[in-house]
Amino acid sequence: MVGFDLAWVLSGLLLIPYLLWGFYLLRERLVHRVELDRAVETFTVTALFFFFIFEFTLLKKWLGHNHLKLVFSVLGLTVSAAALYGPLLVSFISHFIVDLIMPTRRYGVSVPQYGTAEACELRGDFEGAAREFVAVSRMFPKETKAAIRAADNYMKVDRPADAVPWFELALKSSASPEETLSIANRLHDIYLRRLDNRDAARKALETYLARFPDSEFAGSVSQRLARLDTGSTPVPRNPFGENHT
Repeated sequence: MVGFDLAWVLSGLLLIPYLLWGFYLLRERLVHRVELDRAVETFTVTALFFFFIFEFTLLKKWLGHNHLKLVFSVLGLTVSAAALYGPLLVSFISHFIVDLIMPTRRYGVSVPQYGTAEACELRGDFEGAAREFVAVSRMFPKETKAAIRAADNYMKVDRPADAVPWFELALKSSASPEETLSIANRLHDIYLRRLDNRDAARKALETYLARFPDSEFAGSVSQRLARLDTGSTPVPRNPFGENHT
């Protein structure tokens, strides 16, 4: 019988953050479709490593004489880890393998690597492609192409709410008035027709005008803002489409 010693109490207390953090990460990834930061993934995997070493050591000490209970206890912890942290572990391992194959940051390479993302696109895995383009965009936040293609792939799997943050990033990083107008048009259309957010649709056009007030397109954008305020919102003449690359 296990006594109420400090190790037993600590083991029980550690299960609380283990379960709560696991449920939180699972909800963020599966419900809110949030891509976790690499630092969060690394911290979580490291914490899990030490947590399991501690728990397995105690289980072996307490239940070493009863092999059946030990096996079922270890199996229970393993199953719970797979259920709560499985998606995170898969993502972490995938990023680790990609870093081994294309060690961009390790050797100071300043060119974004799109091979993995484009391979996902070719086999029709648009959700996987979106994740890979997001990873590239986080490594190179000024790389407009990565943000646009991440957003495009999210739109292909009908996830406009996940697409708009990357269109927003591209809207702020693009240096071309023509490209920025296309992004602003796309954001305006998604916010207005897919997300029912008129204020955000207006903000997309206002952002374009703030960045390029002297552009040859500024007049037409101002007219569209006026129509938006009056409730008349025709489809943009040249919005960039779902397959824009």
